[in-house]
Amino acid sequence: MKGQETIMTDYSAVYVEKLVAIAKENNPNGKVYEHQVNIAKNMLNGERTSWVSSFSFSYLARSNSSSVDIVNPQLLTGYQFGVSLNPGTLFKIPFNIKTAKEQVKISYLAKEAYDLQLESDVKSRYLLYLQSLSALRLQNKIVLDAESIFKDMKIKYERSEITFLDYNNASMSLSTAYLTRIQAETSLIAAKVSLEALLAKKLEEIK
Repeated sequence: MKGQETIMTDYSAVYVEKLVAIAKENNPNGKVYEHQVNIAKNMLNGERTSWVSSFSFSYLARSNSSSVDIVNPQLLTGYQFGVSLNPGTLFKIPFNIKTAKEQVKISYLAKEAYDLQLESDVKSRYLLYLQSLSALRLQNKIVLDAESIFKDMKIKYERSEITFLDYNNASMSLSTAYLTRIQAETSLIAAKVSLEALLAKKLEEIK
């Protein structure tokens, strides 16, 4: 065989970073974490304005009539306003705000952890894809060599220059090479599908 097969001829750090960026942009799980961050922010904003609910406002309109109501005498007339305060609710607000802030931090950390794991998974699956691609190329060369040897052995066998055992061994080697190539093709397809699952995009669409 000519030379040695290596994945380093196909590996590109720039391309890998592009795959990572695409995965972060397209992967649905990443969008879930983004929404969780937004929810946490909204909850924090809600807690910051919740102090208003500690107060109750009311008003009462009383008649300005000069007549005296014996059953329901009114000392004051016109519009009367009232404000009441719920101390229990008011005192809880600082703690609720603090909890909401911590929830925002947690949601950010969860998103960062997910991004790091996604980056690691993309790189690992890309390397596995390159490994499978290199293995298939190597196996294709092995098949070509096995085919060449088999053809040569077949001619020699027909000329009675070799035994049937030698011819049969060459035939079995070719069959094994074909089977191994099928396995390599399957591994490559599986590695490609696994990588594209993170990218939410076909590799052919990425240049």
